[in-house]
Amino acid sequence: MISLRKKLIVISSLVFSLSVFSSSYEASQAGMLHERLEKIAPTLAEQIKEGRFPGFITAVARKGRVVHFETQGFSDVEKQIPLQKDSLFRIYSMSKPITGVALMILIEEGKVRLNDPVSWYIPEFANTEVMVMNEDGSFNTEKLKREITIRDLATHTSGIAYSFTANDALQEIYEKEKLSPYFFIDNLDTSQVGNSVVIKSEKSFPNICAFSKGLATKAPLMHQPGDQYTYSMGMDVLGCVIERASGKTFDVFLEERIFKPIGMKDTSFYVPESKKDRFTSLYAYPGDLRRLIPGMESQIPEDLLMIKIDDRSYSPYLVKAKVFDGGSGLVSTAEDYLKFAQMLLNGGKLGDERILSRKSVELLSSNHLRKEVLNRTGSDDDYVTEGIGFGITVGVITDTGLTGQYGSNGMYFWGGAASTIFWIDPEEELVAVAMTQVLANTWPLRETFSALVYQSIDD
Repeated sequence: MISLRKKLIVISSLVFSLSVFSSSYEASQAGMLHERLEKIAPTLAEQIKEGRFPGFITAVARKGRVVHFETQGFSDVEKQIPLQKDSLFRIYSMSKPITGVALMILIEEGKVRLNDPVSWYIPEFANTEVMVMNEDGSFNTEKLKREITIRDLATHTSGIAYSFTANDALQEIYEKEKLSPYFFIDNLDTSQVGNSVVIKSEKSFPNICAFSKGLATKAPLMHQPGDQYTYSMGMDVLGCVIERASGKTFDVFLEERIFKPIGMKDTSFYVPESKKDRFTSLYAYPGDLRRLIPGMESQIPEDLLMIKIDDRSYSPYLVKAKVFDGGSGLVSTAEDYLKFAQMLLNGGKLGDERILSRKSVELLSSNHLRKEVLNRTGSDDDYVTEGIGFGITVGVITDTGLTGQYGSNGMYFWGGAASTIFWIDPEEELVAVAMTQVLANTWPLRETFSALVYQSIDD
């Protein structure tokens, strides 16, 4: 049997690359230098050769023209299956901006308002209490000073957390009660590590509203609503709000109101049999995986840069979904997400289809966090920091100088746990998407890809 270490070595000569759409003419018409755009693929290819990433699809559009679309590397390294331009990726938290657009559709229709109490849609949240920590690590609870609002859910200020952003006491409750709508983290099966970690296909709740009710009744909030930013499962709760406000299941609402109108034909909560061959395997940086799953230290070589944890042929994403988690559940392609981003850049319209009004997009992409909240983040989240605020489900650049990164004030963005990223820069009329599949990778992909894109501007 070939060793795991050998299987994860990417041979330079086997890095496949396919460019589509991009040309010198298209680039020049969009105010970009084609020869500079051509630096993107070779720079990222070095990381594939070093074994940090299985592959990449990168896409850039400016002034309505696709100036870069490149595919390189593998959908499965061990099986040497090359990525395709329409490969399917777990986009994890890049599901959140899609949920934000769904929410804004209902706000436009007068069915939901940002300042509505969540209890109007999920009554159990009216009685949720708030954790008050004691010096010895124990805690008491207190009543809500005000109810959680829809805006709190959409801006990570509700007091809900993730297991990895919660304090120790709340993390213990989340894990005990299995308060997660995801396959990760509590559903990992460590009995079959070997060449990969096997992910079970079961989730802890039958649907997203059952999860939301469980979250409201089985766990306190980590802090009072609106007091601070804590990256959270609140946007999964939004999926239940959208279901109850629209009268449709969340997956159907997304399909009818967003995906089908703008041609996002490959975005869904699962991978159907007809698209199975286009799905990608999921990898993880072992350093964080050892901390994530106690007892695995001795089973993973310390010098390994990535390990496969979800095989494309056996993934739970191949099973028809029942829990539609708007915070992390979608699978998509680079082309689909580029359409979604371009729709937002266009002020809510793509082609002849209008999804949102321009004013709704402006509200979604405005910073909603008060200065006091920005100064009190509940976790070490490097997305919300000096120069960066938060809109409705998206990060927002408020001062590029303070961030120390390329972009423009008013640019909005987000990323997914498996290193997928996107951003929309209205000032430069630019959108960019990068797709890959590595959890917890520490290499600065966003900063590098951003620099490569912006150094190509020539107007």
